[in-house]
Amino acid sequence: MKNIVIIGSGGFAKEVAFLIDEINRDKPTWNILGFIDNNVSETNGKYKILQNDEYLFNTTNELNVVFGIGNPALLEKLYLKFSKNKKLKFPNLIHPNVSGDWERINLGEGNIICASNTFTTDIVIGNCNIINLDCTIGHDTAIGNFNVLNPSVNVSGGVKIGNKNLLGTSSTILQYLKINNNITIGAGALLTKNAEEEGIYIGSPAKK
Repeated sequence: MKNIVIIGSGGFAKEVAFLIDEINRDKPTWNILGFIDNNVSETNGKYKILQNDEYLFNTTNELNVVFGIGNPALLEKLYLKFSKNKKLKFPNLIHPNVSGDWERINLGEGNIICASNTFTTDIVIGNCNIINLDCTIGHDTAIGNFNVLNPSVNVSGGVKIGNKNLLGTSSTILQYLKINNNITIGAGALLTKNAEEEGIYIGSPAKK
């Protein structure tokens, strides 16, 4: 069993703990030490708030770290900060029921892939992306870093997604479109054209 901590202690952090528990039920892998949060006086569900950020800066033991945070900009900030400590490792966490052509899917590090996701083939995913429940990722899709896909997002084949984007619940991205950086796609939106400028895109078809 490998020691792991979860950065954050909010609702999604608890869902990440649940994901790890599900992974362990399938194959015992992770020993959850607790959550990392600046408020160390509280508990959070079945796991305690272990330490604050300084614990990760100062640890000299190898430790696995996962982000329980659904904010793209904050994901980037914390990853860049904590990755300076070379003792910290950022594993990919994938629910056992996720399906995909894994021999043709290239993952970076620190990605969280929750239950009931479906990936097809020839997919590239960078670092520290959160792909929440029940999403579909089509062939030849490329996803950059620090993106958050909320539940039931549908990404069609050939889509290119940059960095620090938030795709709202049940949004749909049509085939071969491009989403640049720092973009929010609203819940239920249907993207039919490239999203090139930073901002929020809502509606069906989605408009900035």
